[in-house]
Amino acid sequence: MKYRNTLYKFFLLITYSSFIYGQTDTIKYPWPIAPMTQQREIGGTFGEYRSTSTAGHYHNGTDISGAGGTPVLSVLNGTIAVAYHDGSTGYDSYVRVGSVINGQTKYLTYYHCIPTVSVGQQVVVGQQIATIAIDHIHLIEYRIGGGISSSHINALRPDGGLNPYNDPWKPNIRYVKFHLDNSDTQLPPNALGGKVDIIVHVEEQNGTSSAAKNNGTYELGYKILSADTQTVIYNPPDNGLRYKYYNIPGNSYVNVNYYKPESSTSKHVYIVTNGSGASYVASSQIVTNNYWDVTQFPYGDYVVMIFTKDMRGNTDTVYVPVTTTDIDLIPPGQPQLKYVVKDTTNYFRIGWTDPGDDDLKGYRLFYSQTGSNFIIRDNENVLIKGVNEKVYSYNLQNPLYLKVFAVDTAPLTNVSIESDAYGIRMLNDNKKILIVDGFNRFGGSGSWASPFHSFVQRHAESFDASFESCHNSQIINNAIDLNKYELVIWILGDESTADETFSTAEQTKVAEYLNNGGKLFVTGSEIAWDLEGASSATSNDTQFLRQYLKSKFVADNAATYFAVGKDSTEFSGINITFGVTGTGSPYTEDYPDAIDTVGGSIPIIRYNNNLTAGIAYTGIFNNPQKVGQLIYVGFPFETIGSIATRQQVMTAAFKYFGLIPTSIDDESIQIPKEYSLEQNFPNPFNPETNIRFSIPKEANVKLTIYDILGREVKQLVNEKMTAGTYTVIFKGESITSGVYFYRIESDSYTKTNKMIYLQ
Repeated sequence: MKYRNTLYKFFLLITYSSFIYGQTDTIKYPWPIAPMTQQREIGGTFGEYRSTSTAGHYHNGTDISGAGGTPVLSVLNGTIAVAYHDGSTGYDSYVRVGSVINGQTKYLTYYHCIPTVSVGQQVVVGQQIATIAIDHIHLIEYRIGGGISSSHINALRPDGGLNPYNDPWKPNIRYVKFHLDNSDTQLPPNALGGKVDIIVHVEEQNGTSSAAKNNGTYELGYKILSADTQTVIYNPPDNGLRYKYYNIPGNSYVNVNYYKPESSTSKHVYIVTNGSGASYVASSQIVTNNYWDVTQFPYGDYVVMIFTKDMRGNTDTVYVPVTTTDIDLIPPGQPQLKYVVKDTTNYFRIGWTDPGDDDLKGYRLFYSQTGSNFIIRDNENVLIKGVNEKVYSYNLQNPLYLKVFAVDTAPLTNVSIESDAYGIRMLNDNKKILIVDGFNRFGGSGSWASPFHSFVQRHAESFDASFESCHNSQIINNAIDLNKYELVIWILGDESTADETFSTAEQTKVAEYLNNGGKLFVTGSEIAWDLEGASSATSNDTQFLRQYLKSKFVADNAATYFAVGKDSTEFSGINITFGVTGTGSPYTEDYPDAIDTVGGSIPIIRYNNNLTAGIAYTGIFNNPQKVGQLIYVGFPFETIGSIATRQQVMTAAFKYFGLIPTSIDDESIQIPKEYSLEQNFPNPFNPETNIRFSIPKEANVKLTIYDILGREVKQLVNEKMTAGTYTVIFKGESITSGVYFYRIESDSYTKTNKMIYLQ
């Protein structure tokens, strides 16, 4: 408290200005740990890669080291907007303070901190607001005048943020390598051809500890020089500067910005050729695929110059001699799977599009029963150019997922981007279920960045019944007849106005299907917006929304990522987190539609702000002789992060549609398809934690806790168990704080995970 008056007077001298992307927010403030004028060590920087979620995401704050229990002090005068305690270790607890400066609001969030204040309380500089939960503060700063979404800014920026901050350490470029554009195919520096990605590993040092030596950089760029380095041959936009982490792009672009196969929380590997220049990335928060096109320059010898700079002007530059060549290194276009459907008993038929390249040689077809570890089935010597359909035998109970690549006739074979992955399950259950992939939007302002996806799998793994799959174009061109299926699951992701959720042709097909008594399960975040909310929506669009999707548009953004099943429906008691990459969603879904019931439909899922998220309808559509059924949800099903929750939602839908008896216990329906050992929750924990695991068949199971020296602490399970998903509680009785390991052993499956106990 003794720091208040001095610091407050000092920080009144700060120059305040509004922040517009590309301009600045010059607000400075002291450190949130006493003494507040003393710099602390930085263990993680803003904008660097985080591999703690399946899809990866940006680090949206600055990690300030400090021991657990250390008081956290407010760095600006303000009002407590949030004081949240997670009810456990405090690792997910935080305090958010809103300050009003020159009539504009500025927020700061102190994360991993246990609150000592309450919402609405007024605080001043130097006043304690929390204590550190474990070992650091994750400080999140938001631009002045902005909210708390997409307005994060760097707390170590040169013209604002934490003050004082001195950095005598320079960043280090560890390696540079070259790939074919948007691929994992590495090219030697002396034979670069076609469109080339430049991959760069940079380490920024912010202190002397190991955690402070492997942070992400602040600025990064490249130029192409003549062989003697005296002439700039190619200078990309913004004088070669590609990224500047004053703010961060949207999370869905993190794997366009970074090279995912080699990036992790402690290693930051950038695709420096992607994006359209630092200014565009900063203003749009979009990182598009890009490349260095060597064909635009005479073939020969050049030097690639890579440069980087940290927040205090320390730099590193490397020069890589390269040779460009006219060897064909350009891959063919991307093929698209059209359908994977049952042909006859124990046979299925798969079809794909021809990308149309003159030098196309053929295709490579890959398969997997789990959706990972794909294995090649046939190559271009079997699936030659002109072959776009094939029938295969398959008589196993497991689902089968497939994807296809195109290859060309070049001496060094070029391989295309992979297709979307579709699948099939052929059981003797007399079920006719079709999964329609209508999600074709990616990149740009969309939530999903990659040109391919596996969202059919995320739907199919949530139920245990026969299914087939197809692209929505096959519905439009009459190759697939919806009326042959008792249930159609339609994937729309965040398809919107440009791509169209339901085109006029699709509306006709869906209307015909429902009129004939079909059952439709459709999810997507922009359906109601496209059909009624957008300026491009027509009266026919709105009529389709009202008459066949039995809903009306309420809001383009429900402003939440949480929903719950409504009481007295099959969805009662289901808690749903969606669109959060940190909890397993493949992409951030930031604009879920809020809808409402129309024409006899009922609400089945509500957002946690009580807006309607999902509706159901059973009744006549436009044919008095047929009763159809519909479930429509205003957020994408595939963004439900937890597979267990996806199974709950799909089981409830199947019950509503009468596809499974409501008397059957849910656990008996959701037999796991493979072994798994999930991360314990909560983690860190005190006094107890939940350990969840799945076994796909009856087997002997052993679950054991070990300390960091490998000594057995406790055996939680050692018995024969039937197939299913189980949760075991481990109580941290008679153990000390520290790192522990839990290990499952069953048949040939073993897996070990780490957990932390804090007293």
